[in-house]
Amino acid sequence: MSKDEQQHAIPGFLRNGGQMADLILARDWSDGLGPIETWPAALRSALSICLNSSFPTAIYWGPELRLLYNDSWSHIPGERHPWALGRPAAEVWSDIWKVVGPQFASVASTGKGLSIYDQHLPMMRNGVQTESYWNYSFTAIRDEHGTICGIFNQGNETTAAVLARREAQEELARLGRLFAQAPAAIAILEGPTHVFKLVNPAYEALVQRSNLVGRTVADALPEVKDQGFVDLLDTVYATNVPYKGTAVPVEFILPEGERQHRHVDFVFQPVTDAAGEPAGIFIQASDVTEAATAMAALRESEQRFEAIVNSIDQMIWSTRADGYHDYFNQRWYEYTGVPEGQTDGAEWETVFHPDDREETWAKWQFSLETGEPYHVEYRLRHRSGAYRWVIGRAQCVRDDNGEIIRWYGTCTDIHDLKVAEEARQLLLRELNHRVKNLFAITSGMINMTARSSHSVSAMAQSLHGRLQALAKAHQLIQPAIMAGSTGAETVAFHALLEEILSPHLSDRERQVSLTGPELRLGPHASTSFALIFHELATNAAKYGPFRDANGRLDVLWEMDGNRLNLQWQENVTQALISAPSQEGFGSKLARTSATHQLGGSIDFEWRPGGVSIALTASAERLGR
Repeated sequence: MSKDEQQHAIPGFLRNGGQMADLILARDWSDGLGPIETWPAALRSALSICLNSSFPTAIYWGPELRLLYNDSWSHIPGERHPWALGRPAAEVWSDIWKVVGPQFASVASTGKGLSIYDQHLPMMRNGVQTESYWNYSFTAIRDEHGTICGIFNQGNETTAAVLARREAQEELARLGRLFAQAPAAIAILEGPTHVFKLVNPAYEALVQRSNLVGRTVADALPEVKDQGFVDLLDTVYATNVPYKGTAVPVEFILPEGERQHRHVDFVFQPVTDAAGEPAGIFIQASDVTEAATAMAALRESEQRFEAIVNSIDQMIWSTRADGYHDYFNQRWYEYTGVPEGQTDGAEWETVFHPDDREETWAKWQFSLETGEPYHVEYRLRHRSGAYRWVIGRAQCVRDDNGEIIRWYGTCTDIHDLKVAEEARQLLLRELNHRVKNLFAITSGMINMTARSSHSVSAMAQSLHGRLQALAKAHQLIQPAIMAGSTGAETVAFHALLEEILSPHLSDRERQVSLTGPELRLGPHASTSFALIFHELATNAAKYGPFRDANGRLDVLWEMDGNRLNLQWQENVTQALISAPSQEGFGSKLARTSATHQLGGSIDFEWRPGGVSIALTASAERLGR
């Protein structure tokens, strides 16, 4: 359907009605106003005017005053939009119904419209009751018979203007009280030479002088002239533009010669006569020396604090008593790579691993509710995009009444320790697995050697050689088991296979074929391959071709671009091979080594005549 056809399919009174027309058209109206096709002409006409108006407009229709509104009005209900669409007015405005309910009732009963200005409505926003003020009008909507069937509403919020006026009035009242009670230093200067016309005791105390009235500023306070204040007064007088100074340093020289350094907040406000010509300057000043000194000390303290918290490797954060995160040190932003402020509030959770969020959030909520220390391990998204393990800790700070006032916490990267511990546990399990398998392998080797040996001495010699080969194979995996081993030398891929397989063979040429290009493996890769091949060879000796007199193993490998492809094919004749009911530890170990250490994969295909194994590895990992 073309765009024009879509427009013609829309009822005429909803056309060009913006997003709200789409919402009205898409809504199921069976809960109130009924199908759109049945709406009365008066409603359609009023709604058309509403939707096409650029002024915030709403319609309340029917006995329940069901709500419809245009795009410009949609911001007024805030988080109640679009839920409010089609709802009864008493339900939508339950928080302010005591105020607007009687107004609706008056218009609906009398038909007489009303206009209200700066109406106070204690509206709920985001779950909090807020002070708001509104200009709005209610106009009755009548059908063709003159019956009132709805109310037309237009209006806009005036909260900002009302609060601004209130603030201005309060400021004027405050200034009046200040001047009357003279708690601040106040003076009035007259004429272009700035003659003191009026001073209050607080001003005299500030400048440490008396008998100022009738004297010029330059005469009474000669030291301030050299500091540029008389020139500043000249500018204010000439331009009629006020000047405000904040914590401005001033040096007063007392009559006995003592120098006194102060910090002063002041206003130079020009005063004009009835004709609008300059007449003088009103001065209001406050000694803020102690505050300025305290602020300087606070800034220095904050600088020291920032220097300390940003000089350590740990991520440091702080929250309000309710858990709202409002501070992170620079290490947090450097570690996570997120812009400053992006993780404030509850957004800190977005950089956690999705699988760890539920547990972390539950522990954080428990600490917030009980005051218990927060302690949790989770994965945090690093700036590289990878998730790394960290440990989070936090302690609350309480006031004198025992109430929690803040939380201070840290995040410490423990990823390397976590990975090392996981590797240690894996290797401990592997060692246990190997010890168990060693007895089974040795037993199998003895039986196999006994069958093929013609004498005790021949059996002993053959068995001794196989045990030595087994020891060499275990030496290859020693770097993974013994901490601190570097294994700097490379290992030939073909030789590795030979050493791993040799303990299990009685007739090398008949039992095994190894085909593929010569490769050199780094210490980590050789360890991983040794673990995998040792596991496969053990299984072959226990269940596969090495326990079958006519069994055979064919291993074929090749390089395909940046990937090594290896095929391990076992063939047996005396038994049928079937897939195990569940994956054992050895198979899991082989899969972990292939995927995590070698960057590849391993797949098992169980056939009656023998298992077929496809192993891949990243060429980049082979030299590591």
